[in-house]
Amino acid sequence: MNPLSRRWQRRERPSDRRLGRLWAPLALIAFAFAAAPVFAQEVPNDDVLRAGAEVYSSVCSSCHQPGGVGLSGDYPPLIDNPNVQDTEYVRTVIAEGRSGEIVVNGETYDGVMPSQSTLSDADVDNVIAYIQSGFAAPSTPEVAVETGPAAGTELPAFATMTMIAAFLLTVGLFVLVLGPRVVGAHDRRTLPWVDAWMKTAVIVVGLIVALVFVPSRVLEFDAVRDLPRAAQDLIAVGLWSAGLAAGLWALWYAHREQRV
Repeated sequence: MNPLSRRWQRRERPSDRRLGRLWAPLALIAFAFAAAPVFAQEVPNDDVLRAGAEVYSSVCSSCHQPGGVGLSGDYPPLIDNPNVQDTEYVRTVIAEGRSGEIVVNGETYDGVMPSQSTLSDADVDNVIAYIQSGFAAPSTPEVAVETGPAAGTELPAFATMTMIAAFLLTVGLFVLVLGPRVVGAHDRRTLPWVDAWMKTAVIVVGLIVALVFVPSRVLEFDAVRDLPRAAQDLIAVGLWSAGLAAGLWALWYAHREQRV
């Protein structure tokens, strides 16, 4: 064999192997697309299930029994009955009735189902959805129970005011005692590390207030929330830009005055 031909075949073999390995994922993807309509079954919501259960209980359960288990030899079961998945067939049987033999799960039934033509279209749709869901039980709506505060969890108004006053007094003492050390001018070469950390904390908290707290609080106002989304975004950008500009100016001024 020609050496060039052998080299060409060696170069081709890895490609062939890669193409051979592609068939499995491609086949899996094709199967997923083909099977999707089979497995994608819409689940009725609780309102539909609740309404369908009411119709079934008042009209159907006396013959087909609660839960659609049927009555052997007399009334065919509806649960695990492949015929009930044909919506148009079930709709026709409900509207026109049915008589004659029918085989369900290997057992033959020969009876008469009277027409239920008095049911409205909505009732028919709901009961069919309930039967096709496998007699799924709708969730019970939650009832909101209003309860007062647990004992000992709510402070009297006087105690709350006392706590607020104590907090404000603490903040005032902090500002009075440590304020001069935080905002006062200093020599950068001899600045104590405690003062440096306090100044850093003031800078960080100030930027958080200006860039996060203030814009978020303003956007929570009812007057702002009623505006269009574009206007809200414009206000948020404006507040953030103003806070950033104010923070940068404050840092520049404090640096110039040797305060940071």
